[in-house]
Amino acid sequence: MIGHDIKVTVIVIAGDKVRIGIDAPADVDVHREEVYLEIQQANLRAASGSAEAVTGLTSVLREQGTPAADGEPPARTTRSQASGSGTKGSEAR
Repeated sequence: MIGHDIKVTVIVIAGDKVRIGIDAPADVDVHREEVYLEIQQANLRAASGSAEAVTGLTSVLREQGTPAADGEPPARTTRSQASGSGTKGSEAR
């Protein structure tokens, strides 16, 4: 047992190989070490974007009217964004 809810069982022993079973709750990830390490590397690659990617994303967000993280206002505001802000009728125009 690992903790109170993970059970490891030896299923088969054949020569120098051992097959085990792991019974764990669905919210617990269980991976072989090489798979786990590859997942970690993929996550690091995905989390470390290039400067060009960040610049491109900032441009797209500004075009869509989303405020940038640097505090600059959006490039434009669309009518649907203005009318969705709680104003009525001619106030939104």
